[in-house]
Amino acid sequence: MVIREKNKTVIDLLYPSQEKRDQARAHRLAAENLPKDYAEDLQVQQLAAMICPVNQYNTVKLLCELNTDPEIINYRLDAIDDLINVPRLMPEIYKFLTSMLDNDRKNLKKFTNPTSFDGFRSRLDSFLNYIECVDGMHSFYEKYGGQIKSAAIKSLFSYFEEISGSDDYIRLKQLAQELSESLAHRIKSVTVAINFDEMMTPVSAGIVGYSDREYVEKPTVLDRILYFNAKKNPNQVEGSLFRKYMTDDPFEKDPAVNEADARLFKALSKITDGYVDKLSDVFRTYQKIGFDDISGIQEQLDLYDGMIRLIQTAQFKQIPMCRPVILNAQERRTELKNVYDMCLMKSALVSRPDAVGDELIVRNDISMDDDGRFYILTGANNGGKTTFIRAVGIVQLMAQAGLYVPAQYCEISPVDHIYTHFPREEETGINASRFTTEIKQFKRISDTITKNSLLLMNESIQSTTPKECVEIAAELVRIFTVIGARGAFATHLTELAFMCDGFNSDPQCRSKVQSIIVRVDEDTERRIYKVVKGLPGDHSYASTVFREFGIDLGEIRKRQEK
Repeated sequence: MVIREKNKTVIDLLYPSQEKRDQARAHRLAAENLPKDYAEDLQVQQLAAMICPVNQYNTVKLLCELNTDPEIINYRLDAIDDLINVPRLMPEIYKFLTSMLDNDRKNLKKFTNPTSFDGFRSRLDSFLNYIECVDGMHSFYEKYGGQIKSAAIKSLFSYFEEISGSDDYIRLKQLAQELSESLAHRIKSVTVAINFDEMMTPVSAGIVGYSDREYVEKPTVLDRILYFNAKKNPNQVEGSLFRKYMTDDPFEKDPAVNEADARLFKALSKITDGYVDKLSDVFRTYQKIGFDDISGIQEQLDLYDGMIRLIQTAQFKQIPMCRPVILNAQERRTELKNVYDMCLMKSALVSRPDAVGDELIVRNDISMDDDGRFYILTGANNGGKTTFIRAVGIVQLMAQAGLYVPAQYCEISPVDHIYTHFPREEETGINASRFTTEIKQFKRISDTITKNSLLLMNESIQSTTPKECVEIAAELVRIFTVIGARGAFATHLTELAFMCDGFNSDPQCRSKVQSIIVRVDEDTERRIYKVVKGLPGDHSYASTVFREFGIDLGEIRKRQEK
């Protein structure tokens, strides 16, 4: 997006227009009073750190925006496609813009008239750096512009093309180059006269002439004595100046040299005043271009750069990430192939750095459509139920943020909000039981959830008698399916899985319920973390977890005998 308002130009790589940005902000504000448990339950902070470690705060905001506008979502996805399809695009843009923005912040925003040759040169170099970057963007676009398809990236280059062709920029470039050439050729050497008293103590000094040629004269006998038989004339001042130009450390600079530089600049005021006037003219021309307007673009580039790196990491590890196909919200449909939990992948990369593909992380499929929009997920303890429903929620977040998602294929309808219920013991207060807390939470959810929402429940309703748990959980399932929400309920209440036909027979049911389970190898009782359609078995294999942690009655008997 490139917008001109009151002679201001704004580039936005995240929104196609100011109107769309305002609409997204209004949508975000409208959701302020809705439950935000999904941010913690889906580990949004950790997810943001994976996507863009240098700018986590804005990445969290983008993920939690839950954008529902396909135009905004595809605007960002198109930009990511360009950055993938033209591999040199991100490094080149980043190089020029980072250099330009750093130069603007550190030098040009603090511009003052120079008082020394060193200060003059550094200020002029700042303008020359800006020119080099604008020309670099222009050259790159001339070469690769035909491969760029996205409106977002095109708008960025259009902005710089507009600058490079403007009268102000042409004048800026001409003035800066003329000034640079003039400075390089006007003064090459200065003749200084020094007066001494009878004790050979210097009492006064001044400039008696200057030249456009370097001063190279054979050293006299006195020169040889003073400068240790030097072949040229490398006196101490020249050496100090060399050190000054080679370091930014103020402790390495010679104060005497700085003073000499400033005095010389002032003494040559007949020449330097003209330079300063021309430099001020260059600065005024620079200000007309209005570069400040895109100072926020670096944060947007950080997000895209982080996303590209994450995609590249996934490719290297032979696990998929794909561009989601954004469906109409009214379809209320999700189709995921080989989906996985992005946050779990981060842990897997650390714990199994050499693993790739299936060895690194298990992937699963899920469909939410007219045949089934709400799932009862049961199965073995530690079988991956929580991981699976978190993966579904993360895909929804990333897709609506306009990012690639952790799946091989994704068709998805945007949701108006994500509701989660992952009970935590510490939420209960002194005067409230866990059961009371849960019911209050579900009351708030049921009051605001819609048919276009996503609901993810993890081991909810576990804090009363088994019979009552099943009855209340079943009632909640009926409520949310009558409303028509999409969702999944990971639970040990296996009776719910056998009640799907009853839920679906309700004439007001708007989201059919299906039973899915996490598979276990029947022979070894090993968890294989695959989710399939079906009904639960007779047990949840909790005994294997019991044994895994070493609680063994036989060992305890032996210990007691000893």
